[in-house]
Amino acid sequence: MSTVRVMFLARYRIPHALFSLQWDHYLQGIDRTIVATPLTREELWPMFERYGIDTSTWDLVSDDVVYRDYPEVNNWVFPDDFRTYWLRQQAIKLAFLDLIQEDVMLMHDPDTFMIEPYRCVQDGVLNFMVLANTTQGSYDGMFAAITGLPRQTPHCFVTELVPVKRTHLQNLKQYLQQRHGGLWLDALIEHCTSMPTIPPWGTGNLIKWFSEYEFMGNWALTQEPATFQFQRRFEYDSLDKLRDLDASRFNAVCDAVPDLTQSMQYDYATGRVVDFDRYRAWVNAAIR
Repeated sequence: MSTVRVMFLARYRIPHALFSLQWDHYLQGIDRTIVATPLTREELWPMFERYGIDTSTWDLVSDDVVYRDYPEVNNWVFPDDFRTYWLRQQAIKLAFLDLIQEDVMLMHDPDTFMIEPYRCVQDGVLNFMVLANTTQGSYDGMFAAITGLPRQTPHCFVTELVPVKRTHLQNLKQYLQQRHGGLWLDALIEHCTSMPTIPPWGTGNLIKWFSEYEFMGNWALTQEPATFQFQRRFEYDSLDKLRDLDASRFNAVCDAVPDLTQSMQYDYATGRVVDFDRYRAWVNAAIR
């Protein structure tokens, strides 16, 4: 059973990817990596090489391919949504999965990395990284609204590491076609739940809430049994807090700095992540 990691990489996440990939050996059982990005190989590969990241089994697929083959992703953009293109990013991720032929595709957002081993397939069974007994209120009822099926587990799949079997995705497309008609990506956004905004992020207008991770995890459990591994997230809301990482309590590290200008920065003049060695040393000291 072939397994590909699909790493979604926007420009502003370049420094986080270069950082998190220093501990990429904790992701096990990955045959190759596809970087899904608006950037080019010519721009990214030298950055990876500079930070000792082996790209010999890697490939790159441009966002342009999705816009060409799945123009309906633009139906996920709403003029009164203060999050601008946040929903469309999720549609693009799902479209990328539909382009790939591997048996299993591990979705990975590189603002998060593991500091203990994680294998997303064990003995042919999906092994999900989940938040134990957690409900994220924004997505409550989303899966049921779209599929007519109940949420499949009390655990939450919003961990930035979610495996998807290709057969499950193809079955989902067929199910949505039979249930709603039209294009499968349109069905997802048209039938997901909405919630009113709260000032200062709106005036009570309804906006849609969708999680690709929560949805695909629950869908997988309608297809076949799976196993769970519980993620204990260390979320740092300032870079200095990386010094506080306690590897005896946490098994994953996640950037949660609310202002991206205060998070990790890539200095294009020097070709370096600002203070990279200091932050890496803090994490390594915690793991040892």
